[in-house]
Amino acid sequence: MGQIIPLELLNCGDQGLVCDIAGEESFVHRLAEMGLRVGGNVKMIRPGSPCIIAIENHRFSVRCDELAAVLVELEHLP
Repeated sequence: MGQIIPLELLNCGDQGLVCDIAGEESFVHRLAEMGLRVGGNVKMIRPGSPCIIAIENHRFSVRCDELAAVLVELEHLP
């Protein structure tokens, strides 16, 4: 099992598996509509606020204060 951290702490190029999303139902639903859901893969393209994340073949700009509620298990690449 890899290290689990908030999505906002990923560095450029880091990627991982979303393992938990906490928050109000409407917040979690909005993220799921974007494709950010438990079990999905996410990659940090540009950290900061707002940051840019990649989900599948799509890129999204998201404010980091929202990402603190998203926990990701880091993938360690060779």
